[in-house]
Parts: sequence; C-alpha cells; structure tokens
Amino acid sequence: MSADVILKDVNKVYPNGFHAVYDFNIEIEKGEFIVLAGPSGCGKSTTLRMIAGLEGISSGDLIINGKKVNDVAPKDRDIAMVFQNYALYAHMTVYHNMAFSLTIRKVDPVEIHARVMRAANILGLTPYLNRKPKQLSGGQRQRVALGRTIVRDPVVFLLDEPLSNLDAKLRGTMRKELMQLHERLNATFVYVTHDQIEALTLASRIVVMKDGYVQQIATPKEMFDNPENLFVAGFIGTPPMNFYNGVIDKNLEYFEHISGTKFKLTDHQREILGSYAGQNVIMAVRAEYVYIDDAHISKNLESKFEIDVDFTEFIGAYNLIYGNLGDEKIIAKVYDRNEITDNKLVACFDMEKVHFFDVETTKRIR
Repeated sequence: MSADVILKDVNKVYPNGFHAVYDFNIEIEKGEFIVLAGPSGCGKSTTLRMIAGLEGISSGDLIINGKKVNDVAPKDRDIAMVFQNYALYAHMTVYHNMAFSLTIRKVDPVEIHARVMRAANILGLTPYLNRKPKQLSGGQRQRVALGRTIVRDPVVFLLDEPLSNLDAKLRGTMRKELMQLHERLNATFVYVTHDQIEALTLASRIVVMKDGYVQQIATPKEMFDNPENLFVAGFIGTPPMNFYNGVIDKNLEYFEHISGTKFKLTDHQREILGSYAGQNVIMAVRAEYVYIDDAHISKNLESKFEIDVDFTEFIGAYNLIYGNLGDEKIIAKVYDRNEITDNKLVACFDMEKVHFFDVETTKRIR
C-alpha cells in the first residue's frame, strides 16, 4: 500500500504568535479512515484545513498522492471536503448541487450525468434529485453534501464534524452509512470529530489531539485497551476511565489506595513497576472491568473493596453504578438487569485490565 497523505513535522503558527498545531506527523495509507479527535481547540480542524489548503502551513511538508502540495491551491489538491453546515446552494436542485463542481470545470455533460447518477444511487438520493435543499431532512442534506464530493472522485475525502448538526438517532444511522460508503469507495477519509463514539466506531486509526499536540495514533481497540497517557485514557471510552491515587508498596506486592484499600499486583505489573517501589502512581481501570458478582469477587479476594453508592442508572442491557472508593469517584458498568438498591456494594477490579500511570509524566507505565 502507498501513502495517500503524508504530514511531516507540520506546524501552524498564526501571525499573533498562537501555535495551533505542533510537529504533526502521520502517513495515511490509501483506503484508511483516519479520525482526528479531541476537545474543542485541540487543533484537529486546523490540521484538516491545512490538508485542504484552507489554512497555510507554517513549517513542515504536506504530501498528497506523492506530490508536495504546501503551496498548491485547494482546487488543485485532488481533495473534496464536507462541512458541518452542508454548504448547499439553496436555489439549486439536488442534481445541480452535486453537478456544480463538475460543471464549472467544464466536464463533459454526459460524464457529469453519469457521475451524479452513480453518486445518487450509492447514497439513495435518486428519488430526490429534483428537490431543493429546503425540501430535504438533515440526513438527506448531509448525503447531498457527500454526493457532491463523490462526483469529484478525489484522492482524499475530508470531513469536518459532518454529523454534529443531526439528532442522536440520525447520527447513528449516518455513521453506518458513512462506514458503508467508505467500504464501497475504498477511498481515503480524514474525519474530524469531538465525539469519541464516532471515533471508535468509524476509524481504522484514531489521532487524539490536545492543545495542538498529537497524544496518540492507534487503532480504536489499541487506544481503548492501551491508552498512551492519562488524557487519552480519560477521553476515549464511555463512561470515562476511573483513576485512583496511591502508592506501590516497597515489596511490589500491592497498590495501596489513599483510602488504605490494597490491590494485589499481577506478576506482569510487578515486573513493569519495578522502579516504582515505594512511589506514588495513578491506577486506572475502565468501568467495564469493575465487578460486583460473587464469581469475580471470589477470584479477586485480595483486591476486593467497598463502593459507597451514590446512585445508579438503568440503561437497559446494563446498570451504571456511580459511587465512591474512599474519597475518589468510581463508575461501574455492570451487565446485570436487576434493580440495584444497596447503599454499599462489595466489588473488585479485573487486575489484568488495570493500568498504571506515572504521576509526573502522566504516561502509561509499561
């Protein structure tokens, strides 16, 4: 496979001195679905706009389809972009919205018609080709915006929070449609979102950003299972990871939480924590790996603890238990459909799934 998009040490510094993106490096292979994720102001949309040519690159190189394009106009980069607000022409029909970019390039009308009909068929828009945008639902408008990019047959599709204006149910539907579209086209997608559910469900690889810096680039599974640092651990996953302050005992037998509760370390953990004996660390565990059933507790008797329950949420297939471990919060995702009414619960962690993070660097200890 050859890389469709390469960013080498790409930086963005605005005239007022604000450094929006720091040393961004990635090679995006043909057919990948890359998701840039992170909170507002992290630099993800700025990065996308630099790829599109809507923002200049302060330093570094941007290579698309083997060609350096730092100073190439957006129209000549062989990319197509879908915006958050659809950006459709209200006075044009769906057909003419999709055909417009080809018309102004003076593409042969027969070719234009063939491309528009192909895109309309892929997106289920054939019955709506004579309608105008105001006659369409939000999801249909978004499909028209996608159709306008498909007819261009670009090397790279750039999508800037395209689903954020849709309601929750329609977002879920459009996520499936985007996944199917990506598979059909076998095209390269670069997608920006602040929604980590979108990132996990759509991406072949996720790029998590914070304050202009790349925090981690990994597959959804790798990022969920092995977050690089505390920020990624807290950002990826719903509900967010549980974090606990404490110390590794000098004999490397236990992690002792600030409440005094002790958690027995696995052989692997003792190995990687060798240089942290007697030191403070942060223990992290996902809500999915907190258990309240007898079978798990009997296997983890040396690491059981008590949850002071604040409240529970019944989600349907599972309960979310919100409470406290000592003075620190805990969320448990328990696949038990029974009503939970206890004020206190005995629980345990799956210690094989627990991570430890360095207090100073915030990086995962490995």
